[in-house]
Amino acid sequence: MRRLLIAASSAALLLTVAACGSEDSSSSSAAAAPTGCTPKVGKSDLVKAGTLTISTNATLPPMQYLDASKKIVGMRVDLGNEIAKLLCLTPKFVNIPFDAQIPGVQSGRWDMIDTGMFYTPERAETVTLVPYEIQGVSVSVAKGNPKKITSEDDLSGKAIAVEAPGYEFDTLTALNKKLKTAGKPQVTIRTFTTTADAYQALSAGQVEGVAIVESVTSYYQKDGRFETAVKGMNPAPLALGFGKQKTADAVAGALNTLRDKGYLATLFKKYGVTPYTGDLKVTTGAISAK
Repeated sequence: MRRLLIAASSAALLLTVAACGSEDSSSSSAAAAPTGCTPKVGKSDLVKAGTLTISTNATLPPMQYLDASKKIVGMRVDLGNEIAKLLCLTPKFVNIPFDAQIPGVQSGRWDMIDTGMFYTPERAETVTLVPYEIQGVSVSVAKGNPKKITSEDDLSGKAIAVEAPGYEFDTLTALNKKLKTAGKPQVTIRTFTTTADAYQALSAGQVEGVAIVESVTSYYQKDGRFETAVKGMNPAPLALGFGKQKTADAVAGALNTLRDKGYLATLFKKYGVTPYTGDLKVTTGAISAK
């Protein structure tokens, strides 16, 4: 992919990449607890009494990422703060690599996973999940779309980057099965530690696209070097994850309150996210992307 022609734009992207690329699990962000109310979750169901400890993978702007001051910010941070406020708890975010999130909540290192984790029936068998938003997989390409990628079929024979194996990897793997059956060249799937690394590879011309949720491809499109070529692949609900049922039920109640008050609709509209219209509750089994 061609380099930026304007040095200032290049510097701005490097700042964004540096901020988003941190995988320091020690970094954290906390807001003050509300005053004048009693915590809705007892100390026996929390890592720390009075605190809702929330893990996130801060590599997906604008959903969750590190700003220039290394503070964890984004849509899901806003949502976590509002949930904690309703539960009369102090929210504390910790920045953790995605593959450590479920083992960590299962072992009691944090109370809630808030990182854009896709809901699947299989995942719901290993961790307690509450679905709340819908996302589909999209593909970013170089500005001008030099390879003329406009559909899933156009990904045939292309090298596409994804953050370390997850839903996007699974989506492309499923596409490869279809392409193979049709006798077409498969997608070369290249995995990277962070989404920022994947975009660096796209910028350097090492891959021909990056597969990630549309809210993220839209964010990177604003940089001026990338554009979203394919949208809405394999849409599915995303969920918050928990290690304890009581905490999950309390958060589900808070989500319903936020939905009823219109907060979720306003938040999702701001970030271009589709709300999940099903029941906001602990869920197992197959559900639809509505």
